Amino acid sequence: MAVALVGLLGSACADTKDTTGGALDLEERAAALEAACSDHDSVRVTTGSTGRIEISDFFVAGTFYADDTILRTERCVAHLEGPDEPRAPAGTLTVSSDLVGTPGGPPAALVINPDLSNDYFEFPDPPLFNYPDGTRVRIQLAGAPAFPAIHHRNVRSSPFGVIAFTQPQVPASGVLAIASTAPFALDWTVPEGARRAPQQSIAASLLVLGPGAWGHIYCSWPVAEGHGEIPAAMLGEFRTRLGGAGALDGALDIFSGEFRELTMATSSYVILVGSDLPQTSIPRSTSVLFE
Repeated sequence: MAVALVGLLGSACADTKDTTGGALDLEERAAALEAACSDHDSVRVTTGSTGRIEISDFFVAGTFYADDTILRTERCVAHLEGPDEPRAPAGTLTVSSDLVGTPGGPPAALVINPDLSNDYFEFPDPPLFNYPDGTRVRIQLAGAPAFPAIHHRNVRSSPFGVIAFTQPQVPASGVLAIASTAPFALDWTVPEGARRAPQQSIAASLLVLGPGAWGHIYCSWPVAEGHGEIPAAMLGEFRTRLGGAGALDGALDIFSGEFRELTMATSSYVILVGSDLPQTSIPRSTSVLFE
């Protein structure tokens, strides 16, 4: 079964057009458009399987959960699982790129099966891309019960160098405070050539560990926009479901590269393309206190 591709940019709603692609069946079209066409200030809640596939120039990692809570706003999706929820196998993950089989590139696609903890991890040697080169990367997932297959999806690594952010400003302590009661704003300097690369994104990944749940918020915006915001409605609902009181520990990652969410009515996969090298002026895995 094909997986519906939905960007978190809300363009299907802005144009009142179906931009989900002609190859999808009616159920997949409905799920994709519903995911894209939410009220910016509302949070929709579903449950189902989730996955995170992170592709760096020097590693590929994947984690999958069979029974998560999924929150949605217009440009954001959150995955929450119980602190003791085990990772699940989702079938063989295959990752390739335009450099595979070329001189100096990897000799073959990476074929990754889950380890004993159901983690997916592999180191390509040589790298799948050489940031910042804008290389096309291809992803396939065999699928399993509760996990729809990914038949063929493409994303591109960032063609831009380090992107400077004016906010957030990380304090000298290295710990960023994020409130769940107000929007969290991000502003960056738009790199030259960004308008010629409309699929390139700035993506924020906020991980927070709570006593009732652990979760990620993922949001993305076109890099050419120069501004993004995680809505207060998403942050507030996310905080409530994490449980407990007071500040919780977390980490913020900012990715420059093409971001994709693949979604159906009861599943959500996110694909992030990054690099081990600095991509933005925000340090990788910046410590967060989330209240």
